[in-house]
Amino acid sequence: MKTRVLLFFLLLNLGLPLFPQHFWQLSESGTIKNLNNVGFISTETGIAVGDAGTIIYTSNGGVDWLPVALGVSSDLRGVAFASNERVFAVGEMGTVLISENHGQSWQQIFIPNVEYDLLDISFDLASGRGVITGQTNAIIVTSDFGETWTVVNDGYMSTFYGASMVNANMGIVVGWNSVFQPLLGYTLEWQTWDYQNFYPTWGGVMYEGLARACKFTDENHGFVVGTYFVPGGGFLAPFGGWSNNAWDATDFPQPLTCIDFKNSFGVIAGDNAYLAESQDGGLSWETISLNIGSSQLNDIKLIGNTGFIVGGGGIILKLISTVSVDETEIDGWKINCFPNPATNEIHVSVPFTDQAFTVSLSDISGSGKMEVPYKKENGLLTIRVADFPRGIYTLVVGNSEGRFCRKVVLMEK
Repeated sequence: MKTRVLLFFLLLNLGLPLFPQHFWQLSESGTIKNLNNVGFISTETGIAVGDAGTIIYTSNGGVDWLPVALGVSSDLRGVAFASNERVFAVGEMGTVLISENHGQSWQQIFIPNVEYDLLDISFDLASGRGVITGQTNAIIVTSDFGETWTVVNDGYMSTFYGASMVNANMGIVVGWNSVFQPLLGYTLEWQTWDYQNFYPTWGGVMYEGLARACKFTDENHGFVVGTYFVPGGGFLAPFGGWSNNAWDATDFPQPLTCIDFKNSFGVIAGDNAYLAESQDGGLSWETISLNIGSSQLNDIKLIGNTGFIVGGGGIILKLISTVSVDETEIDGWKINCFPNPATNEIHVSVPFTDQAFTVSLSDISGSGKMEVPYKKENGLLTIRVADFPRGIYTLVVGNSEGRFCRKVVLMEK
């Protein structure tokens, strides 16, 4: 363990990248209004919404952001695509806006008896199921791509800040005071919600907390981020089981407001321009220095081989990557690579076709490429790395259909 820690700090002092080589570039948004949420339907087409009815859209991958004139001045809190063309924005005092041309023009729609602040919206694009969350424990759902909306639960004291559609059968909302009702899952019929008490735990102690956002990859795997009431600071809690109200959390120096994952690459952000990244599915995190002052970062969207972060004062950051953050470069592959860091073996999950794979390791300079033997076992490619010098490598697994590329760290036992 001591050798592993020393090697970790040696790598940091040498300035060597523990994660893929990329950086976050400040983009010109054309506004100084706070931007609260961002959504993309493709790497080219996206929308950001913010205070005082601010909506800006891009059709060229964030190179240019164009303002949209609206007849509303409410602060807008959430945005989500329901289809390639249809997109919704929600905000203060029950504001719901719809665009049928991927954000270039909008009209307001009204949901009966909804006059409270709406804070987030999420869709499952395949099924057309969506959910809006907000104040007074608001849960407003649709099953037809937003043609009609139904209030299934409101009138409580709590507030739900974040929503995440998992798939056609399940979604999660998170919110104020995690002791009471921060997490819910819905049934296929939409009418029965499973309330869960949730305590982020740190150092073996359960704390009350404000859950701001969540990201789930399926019904049993995901993360919740937010801030502790006491002792302060932020938390990231991996899924601890629906029947378990104590989730073993990781403590962060700033309150966290948002999270997104693309396969094993994850990003979290929050107050005072705090940003951290994970390349191993959330097992470890590296703080990223942005040098943009102390603005709050409000939302993250990873899409394709890039990503966008929006925040206070009109901030937009775009992920510029020299290596792919998308681990599924071969169509249809569901790929995972673990453990990372590794000592003796690395396992890569790929669909087993009749084709042979090639597996190689290269040092961080890109030279010294070495073909590595592997074996197929228990649904995994098992790659033996015990005899390689310790350090940072690029692992490439591929066949005639494409390839998977990932930075891996080999540590001492």
